[in-house]
Parts: sequence; structure tokens; C-alpha cells
Amino acid sequence: MIPHGHPVMTEEDIAAARGLDLKKWRRQEGAAFRARVPVVNPGKRPRFYNAAQATAAIKGLPIPAAPAAGAPHPEDLLSDVEAGAVIGINDSTVRDYAASGYMHPGIELHGRRWWTRRMAEERRDAERQPGAGGGWQSGDPRNTGRPATPDPRIGELAHELNRTQQPPTTAEVAARYNVSKRTAQRLLVEARQHAGDRPAAQ
Repeated sequence: MIPHGHPVMTEEDIAAARGLDLKKWRRQEGAAFRARVPVVNPGKRPRFYNAAQATAAIKGLPIPAAPAAGAPHPEDLLSDVEAGAVIGINDSTVRDYAASGYMHPGIELHGRRWWTRRMAEERRDAERQPGAGGGWQSGDPRNTGRPATPDPRIGELAHELNRTQQPPTTAEVAARYNVSKRTAQRLLVEARQHAGDRPAAQ
């Protein structure tokens, strides 16, 4: 997570600020820098450093104290794993939802994609609403909706449901498209609607 109001820098950012390429910075300065400035996401890549602390180190100034952990903020930036934890789905389903237009596509920053806590909570709340797929009322500017172009997987499954007496199972669909079982269930539901509401095996 990148807390709202506490920007971070990557080692690539720090190297650029020092006028060095990343490999040279790591070879010449990386170890000394890490000894002074704690990483804010231990064990993860890319390494993130609090921007205020990193800037002080670059300028040779005393390192300020790390910001105190605050209450969750709607504009905190969450990874796919963290957004999934808020919604109640796994990280692969977050990515699938974003790619299909079922939730906000996220924000590209520091070479990866993030979702604000607000985006994740809105998708979570939409999941809990009655009716197929939840979602916001028509016209709500937050509503990303379903993609205008039909998901080709739904058409493939609908065609299969119409031509076979043995519909695919959720597990088979999940394996076929490399998605979570939750996403596979959603695809089957929509495919059944296109195919005339034939039941599918679980």
C-alpha cells in the first residue's frame, strides 16, 4: 500500500535524482542508502522508500522520522492483493475484473497498477447489491459498467452451451481461461443468459 499523502520513490527514481543509471547507483551507493533509509515494503519489488526520507538522504540531510500510520484513507493506493482483500476476491480476479471493465482499471504508477481504497470499496459494495453483478445506478459517473464490447469468452461458452448436452463445469472454465472460480462462475452465468438460461454443471 502507498498511504495517501505519503508518496514513495523507487530505487530507479533515486538513481535518476543522483544522475546515475540504476545499476551504477546500486553498485556504488545502494548499500549505504539502504542502511540509512528503511524500505517501506520489505521483501517486495520494486522497493519503495518514503519520498521525504529518500529526498533527505539524496541531499545529505538528516533523515526525518517515518510518518505515523494513519487511519485508512479513501485515496490510499492498494496493490491487486490488497484491493482483493477489501473486495473479498483474490488478486487474479481483481486483474480480470479490471481488464474486463467490471471494475475501475486502476492507476499505473511506479511500473505497476494500483487501485484506490475507494475503488475497491465501491466494487465490494456493488458485489453485495442484489441483482446480477451489482453495480451503480445508470448515469453515476463512478460506474465503469460492463465493457461495451462483449467478452468473447461469454460468446464461446454460450455457443458451447447451445451445442452440447454436457455443459462445462466451473472448474473447467477456470482452467480454460486461467481465471478464478468466482470469475468462471460469472462467465457461466452470463453465457447461460446468452444461451437461453441453460443450467451448467458445477
